[in-house]
Amino acid sequence: MTLASIIISIIALIVSGIVAWKNYISPFRITVHCSNPRLEPGKLDLGNGRAVIRFAVILPLCFVNSGARDGIISDIVLIVRSAQNVWLFLPFFYTSYNMQTESTLGKKLTDDPSNEPFYSIHLLGKERVCKSIVFVSLPNERFPLGDKPLLPGKYSFQVQTLEAGKRDYELKKTFHISLSEGEINEFTSPASPTYLIPFIDEVKDKRQVLRPR
Repeated sequence: MTLASIIISIIALIVSGIVAWKNYISPFRITVHCSNPRLEPGKLDLGNGRAVIRFAVILPLCFVNSGARDGIISDIVLIVRSAQNVWLFLPFFYTSYNMQTESTLGKKLTDDPSNEPFYSIHLLGKERVCKSIVFVSLPNERFPLGDKPLLPGKYSFQVQTLEAGKRDYELKKTFHISLSEGEINEFTSPASPTYLIPFIDEVKDKRQVLRPR
């Protein structure tokens, strides 16, 4: 066997090993893509007749497993930051959604019978799963909702996921939305429909186990 043929055989063996690793052995590895996020106004009851306007986030997400092995995304959270606040948004339900729907959905957002309470996402090797998820902010010790009104400005959204068998959430995606004074006024207008949150009890029960750090 000549030196050239030996080198070619070694290269072929290395390439075969790399292909086998990618197709059969590589671990669960998730990337997250999002498109056209949408904010829906909602009233936060502070008690004693006081309320402030916050928003729910409708977020179309695609989860891509580039690994060969399957895995589970057991939880997803949104961390939302403005110049004044940091809020935690939790996934409440899956919904049908596209940009051709009405400009403000209000109660219709939660009236759709196809809505499903949030559940863990199982992805096979090399699989891509796309879902529209509604995220809602709830009181949390580390992320108080506060009682100040929404202000115009730039809001940062971080998508963090928790994989089954892991303890820490991982940052997967960051995007920004700028709210103008006119948009804030539309949110807080009495004429603006507000959403109702379904599945409260079901989601709260699940979150007793999954506590964002």
